[in-house]
Amino acid sequence: MSTIAVFGATGRTGIPFVKQALAKGHSVKALVRTPSKMPINHKNLQLIVGDALDASKVAQTIQGTNGVVSCLGQDKASQPDFQTKATRLIVDTMKKAGIKRLISVTGGGVRDSVNDKPGFMDNLIVFIMKSVAGKGAKNALLDGISHAEVVRNSGLDWTIARGPMLTEDSAKGSYQVGNVGTVKGIKLTREDLAAFLLKEFEQKQHVGKMPFVTNG
Repeated sequence: MSTIAVFGATGRTGIPFVKQALAKGHSVKALVRTPSKMPINHKNLQLIVGDALDASKVAQTIQGTNGVVSCLGQDKASQPDFQTKATRLIVDTMKKAGIKRLISVTGGGVRDSVNDKPGFMDNLIVFIMKSVAGKGAKNALLDGISHAEVVRNSGLDWTIARGPMLTEDSAKGSYQVGNVGTVKGIKLTREDLAAFLLKEFEQKQHVGKMPFVTNG
Protein backbone atom coordinates (compact mmCIF):
# COMPACT_ATOMS: atom_id res chain seq x y z
CA MET A 1 0.00 0.00 0.00
CA SER A 2 1.05 3.59 -0.63
CA THR A 3 1.61 6.58 1.62
CA ILE A 4 -0.32 9.53 0.22
CA ALA A 5 0.31 13.20 1.02
CA VAL A 6 -3.04 14.99 1.13
CA PHE A 7 -3.60 18.74 1.01
CA GLY A 8 -7.05 20.12 1.77
CA ALA A 9 -7.70 17.02 3.86
CA THR A 10 -10.28 18.64 6.16
CA GLY A 11 -12.34 19.99 3.26
CA ARG A 12 -15.58 18.51 2.00
CA THR A 13 -13.78 16.41 -0.62
CA GLY A 14 -10.63 15.82 1.40
CA ILE A 15 -12.39 14.09 4.30
CA PRO A 16 -14.08 11.38 2.18
CA PHE A 17 -10.85 10.87 0.26
CA VAL A 18 -8.84 10.34 3.45
CA LYS A 19 -11.51 7.99 4.80
CA GLN A 20 -11.57 5.89 1.63
CA ALA A 21 -7.79 5.79 1.30
CA LEU A 22 -7.39 4.54 4.86
CA ALA A 23 -10.15 1.97 4.34
CA LYS A 24 -8.20 0.58 1.37
CA GLY A 25 -5.08 0.14 3.51
CA HIS A 26 -3.12 3.21 2.45
CA SER A 27 -1.36 5.52 4.87
CA VAL A 28 -2.08 9.25 4.76
CA LYS A 29 0.01 12.27 5.73
CA ALA A 30 -2.28 15.29 5.84
CA LEU A 31 -1.34 18.93 6.24
CA VAL A 32 -4.11 20.65 8.22
CA ARG A 33 -4.48 24.11 9.71
CA THR A 34 -7.04 23.01 12.29
CA PRO A 35 -6.67 19.40 13.50
CA SER A 36 -10.06 19.51 15.25
CA LYS A 37 -11.72 19.68 11.81
CA MET A 38 -10.44 16.20 10.97
CA PRO A 39 -13.15 13.77 12.17
CA ILE A 40 -11.04 10.67 11.44
CA ASN A 41 -8.77 9.00 13.96
CA HIS A 42 -6.70 6.18 12.48
CA LYS A 43 -3.32 4.60 13.17
CA ASN A 44 -2.28 5.19 9.55
CA LEU A 45 -3.27 8.87 9.51
CA GLN A 46 -0.57 11.40 10.39
CA LEU A 47 -1.65 15.02 10.81
CA ILE A 48 0.89 17.77 10.25
CA VAL A 49 -0.30 21.12 11.57
CA GLY A 50 0.47 24.05 9.33
CA ASP A 51 -0.39 26.05 6.24
CA ALA A 52 -0.10 25.00 2.60
CA LEU A 53 1.97 28.14 1.93
CA ASP A 54 4.58 27.18 4.54
CA ALA A 55 7.46 25.55 2.65
CA SER A 56 8.78 23.60 5.64
CA LYS A 57 5.36 22.11 6.44
CA VAL A 58 4.72 21.23 2.81
CA ALA A 59 8.10 19.47 2.67
CA GLN A 60 7.36 17.60 5.90
CA THR A 61 4.05 16.42 4.49
CA ILE A 62 5.45 15.24 1.17
CA GLN A 63 8.63 13.60 2.46
CA GLY A 64 8.48 9.81 2.38
CA THR A 65 5.24 9.54 0.42
CA ASN A 66 4.43 7.91 -2.90
CA GLY A 67 2.52 10.87 -4.29
CA VAL A 68 0.26 13.82 -3.61
CA VAL A 69 -3.49 14.39 -3.81
CA SER A 70 -4.47 18.05 -3.54
CA CYS A 71 -8.07 18.94 -2.74
CA LEU A 72 -7.15 22.56 -2.12
CA GLY A 73 -9.44 25.32 -3.30
CA GLN A 74 -10.80 28.71 -2.47
CA ASP A 75 -12.74 29.64 0.65
CA LYS A 76 -13.97 32.99 1.93
CA ALA A 77 -10.68 33.75 3.69
CA SER A 78 -8.37 32.67 0.85
CA GLN A 79 -6.00 34.88 -1.06
CA PRO A 80 -7.21 35.27 -4.66
CA ASP A 81 -4.31 33.13 -5.91
CA PHE A 82 -4.07 30.73 -2.96
CA GLN A 83 -4.50 27.51 -4.96
CA THR A 84 -1.91 28.61 -7.52
CA LYS A 85 0.67 29.60 -4.90
CA ALA A 86 0.16 26.41 -2.89
CA THR A 87 0.31 24.24 -6.00
CA ARG A 88 3.53 25.87 -7.14
CA LEU A 89 5.07 25.18 -3.74
CA ILE A 90 3.83 21.58 -3.79
CA VAL A 91 5.24 21.01 -7.28
CA ASP A 92 8.63 22.49 -6.40
CA THR A 93 8.80 20.40 -3.22
CA MET A 94 7.86 17.21 -5.07
CA LYS A 95 10.63 17.78 -7.58
CA LYS A 96 13.21 18.26 -4.83
CA ALA A 97 11.99 15.07 -3.11
CA GLY A 98 11.95 13.06 -6.35
CA ILE A 99 8.21 12.30 -6.07
CA LYS A 100 6.35 12.23 -9.38
CA ARG A 101 2.65 11.48 -8.86
CA LEU A 102 0.31 14.46 -8.42
CA ILE A 103 -3.48 14.60 -8.58
CA SER A 104 -5.21 17.95 -8.18
CA VAL A 105 -8.92 18.83 -8.07
CA THR A 106 -10.67 21.73 -9.76
CA GLY A 107 -13.94 22.61 -11.46
CA GLY A 108 -15.24 22.01 -14.96
CA GLY A 109 -14.84 25.69 -15.76
CA VAL A 110 -11.11 25.00 -16.02
CA ARG A 111 -10.97 23.86 -19.60
CA ASP A 112 -8.99 21.34 -21.61
CA SER A 113 -8.67 23.30 -24.84
CA VAL A 114 -7.85 20.19 -26.86
CA ASN A 115 -10.47 17.68 -25.71
CA ASP A 116 -13.40 19.63 -24.24
CA LYS A 117 -16.45 20.30 -26.38
CA PRO A 118 -18.42 22.76 -24.23
CA GLY A 119 -22.01 23.52 -25.16
CA PHE A 120 -24.01 26.68 -24.65
CA MET A 121 -24.82 25.92 -21.00
CA ASP A 122 -21.20 25.05 -20.22
CA ASN A 123 -20.05 28.39 -21.59
CA LEU A 124 -22.89 30.23 -19.86
CA ILE A 125 -21.84 28.84 -16.48
CA VAL A 126 -18.27 30.07 -17.00
CA PHE A 127 -19.58 33.50 -18.05
CA ILE A 128 -21.73 33.69 -14.91
CA MET A 129 -18.79 32.72 -12.70
CA LYS A 130 -16.58 35.37 -14.27
CA SER A 131 -19.10 38.20 -14.51
CA VAL A 132 -22.22 37.70 -12.38
CA ALA A 133 -21.74 35.29 -9.47
CA GLY A 134 -19.48 37.55 -7.43
CA LYS A 135 -15.85 37.96 -6.50
CA GLY A 136 -15.53 34.58 -4.74
CA ALA A 137 -16.72 32.60 -7.75
CA LYS A 138 -14.53 34.60 -10.12
CA ASN A 139 -11.46 34.13 -7.92
CA ALA A 140 -12.11 30.38 -7.65
CA LEU A 141 -12.35 30.02 -11.42
CA LEU A 142 -9.33 32.17 -12.27
CA ASP A 143 -7.25 30.58 -9.53
CA GLY A 144 -8.27 27.13 -10.77
CA ILE A 145 -7.21 28.02 -14.31
CA SER A 146 -3.87 29.40 -13.12
CA HIS A 147 -3.16 26.43 -10.86
CA ALA A 148 -3.86 24.06 -13.77
CA GLU A 149 -1.15 25.79 -15.79
CA VAL A 150 1.30 25.14 -12.96
CA VAL A 151 0.33 21.47 -12.86
CA ARG A 152 0.44 20.98 -16.64
CA ASN A 153 3.90 22.55 -16.86
CA SER A 154 5.28 20.69 -13.84
CA GLY A 155 6.94 17.79 -15.63
CA LEU A 156 5.34 15.47 -13.04
CA ASP A 157 3.02 12.51 -13.58
CA TRP A 158 -0.04 14.70 -13.12
CA THR A 159 -3.78 14.36 -13.35
CA ILE A 160 -6.25 17.24 -12.94
CA ALA A 161 -9.62 15.85 -11.85
CA ARG A 162 -12.49 18.18 -12.77
CA GLY A 163 -16.03 18.06 -11.52
CA PRO A 164 -19.36 19.85 -12.07
CA MET A 165 -21.56 20.88 -9.14
CA LEU A 166 -20.37 18.85 -6.14
CA THR A 167 -22.99 17.60 -3.69
CA GLU A 168 -23.03 16.18 -0.17
CA ASP A 169 -25.34 13.31 -1.19
CA SER A 170 -24.48 9.71 -0.45
CA ALA A 171 -22.27 8.00 -3.01
CA LYS A 172 -24.06 6.79 -6.13
CA GLY A 173 -21.42 4.11 -6.58
CA SER A 174 -20.81 4.94 -10.24
CA TYR A 175 -19.68 7.87 -12.33
CA GLN A 176 -18.83 8.85 -15.89
CA VAL A 177 -15.41 10.05 -16.97
CA GLY A 178 -14.75 12.08 -20.10
CA ASN A 179 -14.50 15.75 -20.99
CA VAL A 180 -16.72 18.80 -20.72
CA GLY A 181 -19.44 18.41 -23.34
CA THR A 182 -18.73 14.69 -23.90
CA VAL A 183 -20.29 13.25 -20.73
CA LYS A 184 -23.76 13.92 -19.35
CA GLY A 185 -24.55 15.16 -15.90
CA ILE A 186 -24.28 18.40 -13.97
CA LYS A 187 -23.68 16.92 -10.50
CA LEU A 188 -21.18 14.67 -8.73
CA THR A 189 -21.21 13.56 -5.11
CA ARG A 190 -18.05 14.29 -3.19
CA GLU A 191 -17.96 10.65 -2.11
CA ASP A 192 -17.85 9.55 -5.75
CA LEU A 193 -15.23 12.16 -6.59
CA ALA A 194 -13.11 10.81 -3.73
CA ALA A 195 -13.54 7.29 -5.09
CA PHE A 196 -12.37 8.45 -8.52
CA LEU A 197 -9.35 10.19 -7.02
CA LEU A 198 -8.32 7.08 -5.13
CA LYS A 199 -8.80 4.83 -8.15
CA GLU A 200 -6.77 7.23 -10.27
CA PHE A 201 -3.98 7.32 -7.69
CA GLU A 202 -3.87 3.52 -7.65
CA GLN A 203 -4.29 2.80 -11.36
CA LYS A 204 -2.86 5.88 -13.14
CA GLN A 205 -5.37 5.76 -16.00
CA HIS A 206 -5.34 9.50 -16.76
CA VAL A 207 -1.74 10.64 -16.39
CA GLY A 208 -1.18 13.90 -18.24
CA LYS A 209 -4.93 14.39 -18.68
CA MET A 210 -7.80 16.47 -17.26
CA PRO A 211 -10.74 14.07 -16.83
CA PHE A 212 -14.19 15.54 -16.19
CA VAL A 213 -16.21 13.34 -13.82
CA THR A 214 -20.00 13.36 -13.30
CA ASN A 215 -22.69 11.07 -11.89
CA GLY A 216 -24.34 11.03 -15.31
